[in-house]
Amino acid sequence: MIKASISPLHEAIFSPYIRHLLKKHFNAIHLLGAVPAFADYSILLLPNHSSWWDGFFIHFLKVKILKRPTYLMMLEEQLSKNRFFSHVGAYSINPSSARSNLQSLSYSRDLLQRADKPVVCIFPQGELLPWSVRPLGYKRGIDLILRKMTVPLNRCQVAFKCEFLAAQRADVFVKFADNHVVEPGKRLDIFGLEKEHAQLLDSVNSEIGHGVQGHILLAGKKSVNESFEALRRKIGFLRGEK
Repeated sequence: MIKASISPLHEAIFSPYIRHLLKKHFNAIHLLGAVPAFADYSILLLPNHSSWWDGFFIHFLKVKILKRPTYLMMLEEQLSKNRFFSHVGAYSINPSSARSNLQSLSYSRDLLQRADKPVVCIFPQGELLPWSVRPLGYKRGIDLILRKMTVPLNRCQVAFKCEFLAAQRADVFVKFADNHVVEPGKRLDIFGLEKEHAQLLDSVNSEIGHGVQGHILLAGKKSVNESFEALRRKIGFLRGEK
């Protein structure tokens, strides 16, 4: 497997680049609800995985909200082609190899037990799937990680949804579930956890449908429709139109 080795130099290059990309490609990033009050333990963060951008959203949340060393599990096939990501916290998993799979799960556990109490982000679906797919298809790896933990940790699900509304580019909506402190060795109800995550996604969909904007974490560049509207107003002002 490919382990992570966070480099301050790579982080200094990567963080502003990701911010630039997000501003360029999205209308805004919205936070729905509040950020949980995490206990003073490592955080196991569990997002849905329905967009190519999800890993970049995680890095943005790391800088903007989480403010801890952050590690992200990534398919080995992809990480081997983009080794740069290993220097900003990505590490690999190869689901087709049982031995490699167990190594990655053990490595995840080691990260969660580090003294600096990092964030370890794992996509529990294990693959990129359309947002509307139900059931979500949680893999059992999370349970295997937690069974042999020797210290408590925070366990928190998060929802991402990209939605085209009234702008040229999509808006990104982020919502955290309640945080749960998991004691060492506790087994998880995977099906119950999957159901909770589906309910979180449904709540995001409902809030978007009701026009909830939440708190804007990042505003993108002006889209074409906004530029035309600004031009229309300017022309109307010059003509003396109200």
